[in-house]
Amino acid sequence: MVAYHVMNGLPVPIDATDFYKGLDEKFLKRDGMYFLPSQVNEYDTARITNEVEDVEFSLFVNNEKTAISWLYSQLSEENEGPQTYAKIQPKFMQEVKSVEKYEQIPELAILLEENFLKDDAGRWYIPDRTKEADIAKLREKNLLKEFDEYLNSKGKLKLFRSEAVKAGFSKLWKDKNYKAIVDFAERLPEQVIQEDPNLLMYYDISLSRI
Repeated sequence: MVAYHVMNGLPVPIDATDFYKGLDEKFLKRDGMYFLPSQVNEYDTARITNEVEDVEFSLFVNNEKTAISWLYSQLSEENEGPQTYAKIQPKFMQEVKSVEKYEQIPELAILLEENFLKDDAGRWYIPDRTKEADIAKLREKNLLKEFDEYLNSKGKLKLFRSEAVKAGFSKLWKDKNYKAIVDFAERLPEQVIQEDPNLLMYYDISLSRI
């Protein structure tokens, strides 16, 4: 749906904050999944009857996006809930041992600052979705700052934040600076563009417009 609107130059009718807020308002959540009211009783009954244990997601961390997803899983009420940096850090270091060779994952402190909030006890927690828009703006600002540093450098990029590249491509697209997208894409390892559908979409369409 997002790709259709981007490709046709149309504004996306709903942002992520409203989408997730709508899920929580209109559906019932069980084990990280959403159900209709008519479905949830059947699911609960099946879990009790079959003695199904709580779902535990084992997420393989290989880039910034999956690192953030792992943190969301760790800090969710279904897992351990709010935690201090000292408690998260050892587990995080175990998870980021195998990352893609071109991927630069930010320090844990930066990921927490950009994506989560801290309570009076120093514990990091998942922000209220009603306040998530402000956090998203801060994160985008930081990503675009890093992307600008990439733009001002020269030569092939061997180490970078793919989320910063996506944010940068999105801004360049809004500015209709298609040539800058193509020029920058050619500085990245070829497999990065080919294996990421979002980056490939920006590149292919921009290439056809210059």
